[in-house]
Amino acid sequence: MKGLLLVAAFLAILIGAAAVFLVQPFAGAGSPFEGPRAEPERLSRLVRSLVALGPRHNAAGQASAAQWIRRELEELGSPPAAQQYEAAGALYQNLIVSLGPQTPQRLVIGAHYDARGPYPGADDNASGTAALLELTRMLRGATLPLRTELVFYSNEEYGLLGSRHHARSLAPGAVRAMISLEMLGCFSGPQKFPFAPLKLLYPARGNYIVVVGLPQHAGLVRELKGALQGAGAPVQSINAPAAIPGIGNSDHRSYWDAAVPAVMVTDTAWYRNPRYHSASDTPDTLDYRTMAKLVDGVAGWISNVPR
Repeated sequence: MKGLLLVAAFLAILIGAAAVFLVQPFAGAGSPFEGPRAEPERLSRLVRSLVALGPRHNAAGQASAAQWIRRELEELGSPPAAQQYEAAGALYQNLIVSLGPQTPQRLVIGAHYDARGPYPGADDNASGTAALLELTRMLRGATLPLRTELVFYSNEEYGLLGSRHHARSLAPGAVRAMISLEMLGCFSGPQKFPFAPLKLLYPARGNYIVVVGLPQHAGLVRELKGALQGAGAPVQSINAPAAIPGIGNSDHRSYWDAAVPAVMVTDTAWYRNPRYHSASDTPDTLDYRTMAKLVDGVAGWISNVPR
């Protein structure tokens, strides 16, 4: 009997340790960004303007979106470089803004601007695109510790083509870390989970952002989670294998394939947002005030990464 109790206690300790590693509840608040703050009204305007262009699921729609992004960046004084590639006989492009010093390593922050089907794609992923444009405004005059590339990807919804092209263009060891901004605006409704036991570890109400990474990227997850906490953003995190559905479902996966530490910041997509990949994914359904806090947190992380 005593032996069984010891085994049970040992298993309980192991399960508890695994849960703590999975959730990382003690990340601590990181240093805030000392520059301009993200503006909810501007995020709203950007999402609405991108959605108003029309569908972004084909070459013509993505070309129109890329032209709009370029104009927005030029107005900010940060004209982007274009990285073109061909797919199915059509030309597509990633747009890249480079900020900060010319250091041997760089950070990559990315978001896709295409959308699934002929749908508005406000949360998925005009929200990430707007956040990346707002980061450009906030960071353009800042003193940054590392070269930082803000990358607007095409064709995430159709095979991660844009991010894969960018990741494969990088020299080995050139990227310290990559952050994918994937659906950032839904902060209401019940939270669903791929496995029932996760209900014991995370809040049932979907009013938080999640930092998602592989177990070997736990340090990066913890750093970014702390930065988001420092900005006042409601945040949870998960370090889990790619086999869990949804863990690798965005552009960060392209960088895993290139052996780059990469994580995703997300509102968890179909696990929360009932409007995912539908005509109901419209700008009026997003929470721009909470979005602004998480953009502040990403800016804080970028500006405080150890050199």
